[in-house]
Amino acid sequence: MSRASEQFLAEIRDARERLIETRLTDTALTYCIAGLSRIEEALRRPVRVVILGEYNSGKTSVADLLIGAGLLPTSVVANTQVPVLMTYAETASMFGVTEAGTRIRVDGDENDPLTDIAFRAIQVALPLEHLRRLQILDTPSAASPAAFIEDADIVIWCTVATRAWTESERALWASLPPRCCRNALLVATHKDSLHLAEEVTSVTERLRAMTTGLFRDIVLVAAEGGRDDGAAGHAGATDTGAATLRNAVASLAGEIADRRTHKAEKIVRRLGRLTFHHLSSARLRPEIATLLTDWESRSGLIVEQLTAGTRTVPSAIEELLQAYAGFAELLSPGVILGDSIPVTTARALTAPLHWPANGAAAQRLVKTLVSDLTALLRMLAARSTAASPRHGDYQTARGILLALADLDGSFAALERMLGSSTPDAPA
Repeated sequence: MSRASEQFLAEIRDARERLIETRLTDTALTYCIAGLSRIEEALRRPVRVVILGEYNSGKTSVADLLIGAGLLPTSVVANTQVPVLMTYAETASMFGVTEAGTRIRVDGDENDPLTDIAFRAIQVALPLEHLRRLQILDTPSAASPAAFIEDADIVIWCTVATRAWTESERALWASLPPRCCRNALLVATHKDSLHLAEEVTSVTERLRAMTTGLFRDIVLVAAEGGRDDGAAGHAGATDTGAATLRNAVASLAGEIADRRTHKAEKIVRRLGRLTFHHLSSARLRPEIATLLTDWESRSGLIVEQLTAGTRTVPSAIEELLQAYAGFAELLSPGVILGDSIPVTTARALTAPLHWPANGAAAQRLVKTLVSDLTALLRMLAARSTAASPRHGDYQTARGILLALADLDGSFAALERMLGSSTPDAPA
């Protein structure tokens, strides 16, 4: 996970905890807190690497290289006929997973009769920091590869370097969903069987030519009996390709984490905006609620006229800003104009604007603008509501939601769009 992703996760965790501390029972807020919790869970979920390949293609050894050569208990899981999932834990342990989903620890006494149970999967937990971010699933050759790719984020296909990419492998890979290619690596094992550098180059070039568009990258590894790259103190240590493999997986995992964060940011902004709009609207005084209803009617009419083509984009935006200024002043005098700025010279209403040229994009912009201005008016309305025992908590919650909705960012984007567009362009 990148630093930006970690920072975003910390921000929404802090927002969720602060919303809980308000101890408000508003339904919209309850849904928002639950939504933030689910987003946190999704962002924390480790990237799952699924290792596929035919019989004796070196899958378990590739998993061992990803974890750290020699750390995987291969004497227990090698040649297993069930999938083996490697995860993080503070203490090393191994569990068998029954058909009913029950986990039974199997790393104790080797004579333990529980180890004779037919498990449908094995889970190996190791105290390795990088397994906080990655889960590695080693799959049995006898099973269909398609059975394991539903939850796969990264797919590794193992092939033997000396007979790489056979017709049967092509057929199996072609049977998988095309999305598998997006974050897939082709790993050619038994690199140490290629004695000359020219052979390594030849195999790599042949695989690239035969698998164009099917994998993000191709890595050759000495997955059987080799040491990690550059093992100190060992003359002539084998270049296993482990570092190259780990770097390739780490790069893909970083991309996936960034995409998750980008999607989560959009969802959080939407969630914050919707909650902000609905939070405690019933608690407003009748006259203020009526004022907001008038704003919604007026802004809705402007959008309808824009959609129908009877109003231009420039006039729609200008009237929305003027209407917002008027309603905001009624709710909180001085918030727009101040005590000494006359209406006729307010900078927000007189500054020259450059209007967007794209009609469809501009209409979407106007609708977003209406939504954001409505949220800000609701916040002002809440400030002007008579004090109550929980009023401070509602104010705190609204401030948190305002930050989640990133309305400042929305208006900055509006400013950039208006500033970069052609002046006086037709709607």
